[in-house]
Amino acid sequence: MRPKISPEDYRTILQSLELNTLFLLESNSKLKEEYLSETLILNIDEKYTFEQKSNLLTVYYNYKLIAKAEEQQEAAFVLSAKYAVKYSITKEVQVTKDFMKIFCDLTLGMLLWTYFREFVNNTVYRMGMPPLVLALKKK
Repeated sequence: MRPKISPEDYRTILQSLELNTLFLLESNSKLKEEYLSETLILNIDEKYTFEQKSNLLTVYYNYKLIAKAEEQQEAAFVLSAKYAVKYSITKEVQVTKDFMKIFCDLTLGMLLWTYFREFVNNTVYRMGMPPLVLALKKK
């Protein structure tokens, strides 16, 4: 289902947002060495929620990476990360679900992807696994 928001309305809301901060709110990782193999299939799930309170918009963006060998049922490696991104709202606007769908798919998801890639790379290294480099996100 395509979001229903006009380009003008999208632009009005977008221009009212000013980034305050973004940070890793929580994370979790699990390694099962017995399921590691030379080739792992990666599945990455992305979800978000948001809340607007007065002139503050907070977006919670979740990534979950599951890496498993094709022949295995169990995952060799699971990593989840939840980011909080806070914006000041400088005009009198109501942030809608339709706006957030487009904004998260095209803008916020791309912005946070670089942080998630770096987080995955460092976590995998610290867990003693072979390098796992995620590709650039193309959308």
